[in-house]
Amino acid sequence: MINVIATIFTPFFQGGTLNPGVVRGIILALFCLWFILTRAKFNFITNSSYFFLAYLLLLCLFSESFITSFYIYNKVFVASLFLPLSLHFISSENRFRYFIRSCLIALFLLELNFIISNILGIGFATYQDESILFGESGVNITKYMVIFIMIIPFYLKYEQTKTYRIVGIVLLIVGVIIVILGMKRSAILAISAGFILYALFTPYKSRMVRIIPFAAVLMVLSGPYYIPAIKKRFESREQKVSMSYEQLQDNQEEGRLLEVQYTITQTFDDSFERIFIGYNLFMKKPFSGHKRMLHIDYMNMLGGAGLIGLSIFIFIYYKIWAVAKKIKKRLHHSTFQREIHATIVALIGVQIFMSIGGTMQGLDLRGTILLILGALLGLSLQNLKKEVKSNE
Repeated sequence: MINVIATIFTPFFQGGTLNPGVVRGIILALFCLWFILTRAKFNFITNSSYFFLAYLLLLCLFSESFITSFYIYNKVFVASLFLPLSLHFISSENRFRYFIRSCLIALFLLELNFIISNILGIGFATYQDESILFGESGVNITKYMVIFIMIIPFYLKYEQTKTYRIVGIVLLIVGVIIVILGMKRSAILAISAGFILYALFTPYKSRMVRIIPFAAVLMVLSGPYYIPAIKKRFESREQKVSMSYEQLQDNQEEGRLLEVQYTITQTFDDSFERIFIGYNLFMKKPFSGHKRMLHIDYMNMLGGAGLIGLSIFIFIYYKIWAVAKKIKKRLHHSTFQREIHATIVALIGVQIFMSIGGTMQGLDLRGTILLILGALLGLSLQNLKKEVKSNE
């Protein structure tokens, strides 16, 4: 919840040294440091996260600007620890219930921010389209919404209170429309991939088939209210896409394909150490005389931490998936456990596409995904323990 509040209100304090984002960062960094020193436990799930952070900290020491590298490292440090934090603290069914309900409250606040922004005219337009406002946080807030949207299908099966389930359905529909209006490629790719993966792995496929016609009718009936806006924003967005180096120089927000090309070329045309270890972690890299901060997580790791850092970064999510799959096999008779597994796979799919847009420069996206993944893994481990006890 503190992340959502900071995301919404920090832009209102631009120019100030002390703002909600800085306060949030200080509080969470101190809390994470306390956790590592007093509560952290090394296990088969969290070991890779701790090793990842230790490796990146070592690379910061060899950076040409330790302060610059360490500043971003602090964000990665906090976000990475959200996985072991949720595994440790969300340790019971009751705590998980409060946690997942708080996720819906977070989504409600993000959607409310969008609605109020457009009613009061607060915020700024994006992609040369002044018809839709996304608050002071801008269109990037839609990427944050995707994460909470993805857990609603699971929530609707987990929640026992009918009123809460209805609220969840409303938040889901409104959230999807807002994400589409945002025309943020990484957000649309992420939510599309997430729902496709969820549909492939959920044990409730027949229920989804029954819901699709009702959802389609609702979207068609409400279409006149948002389809014109989507069309207008698509046309505005189309004018912004840049696919050449000359356009990249003029527009720093586009040109991710060129970032991949230049980073791979610079990495593999260099020395053995730079290929495997990288150089100048989290610092701007020169692209033919032009310096650019690496946005894509994979390129951020490859260029700054080498093949070793990139491999560990990917392995963290692979390990989460592997553990979830193993528990699903152990509890193969449990429909509920297969639903948890489907949600975990969907969230990892969201992370894969979110990483194209970049999630390592802040706490919100990657941290929230790891927090939810840790909570779902914790719930899975609780179910496994109950199964073992019942068998005994």
